[in-house]
Amino acid sequence: MTGRVTETPTEKLYERFPHLRKIDLLWGSPECRKFIFLLMTDTRGGTRQGFPKEHAGTIMALLMEHDRRFPQFEHEIGHHDQRWGHDVGQRRGFR
Repeated sequence: MTGRVTETPTEKLYERFPHLRKIDLLWGSPECRKFIFLLMTDTRGGTRQGFPKEHAGTIMALLMEHDRRFPQFEHEIGHHDQRWGHDVGQRRGFR
């Protein structure tokens, strides 16, 4: 047993960005999906630099794994995601 919560290897990601270990604590919850999604979203008015390619790929893999393993949270949209308008969940049938 590796002791990992995810199938996606996270060692290098967590080594470079230790605060992202929060993903392991939230894993399997709607909050985890929202947290990972926010990592890939510019919430800083264009000042976010983004992650290096290797780590961005790991974050995307984590989101995809979470959606696959916990499909009940796949369409969780928080108040932070207003890019498509306030009714995005209603237009797509999300609740």
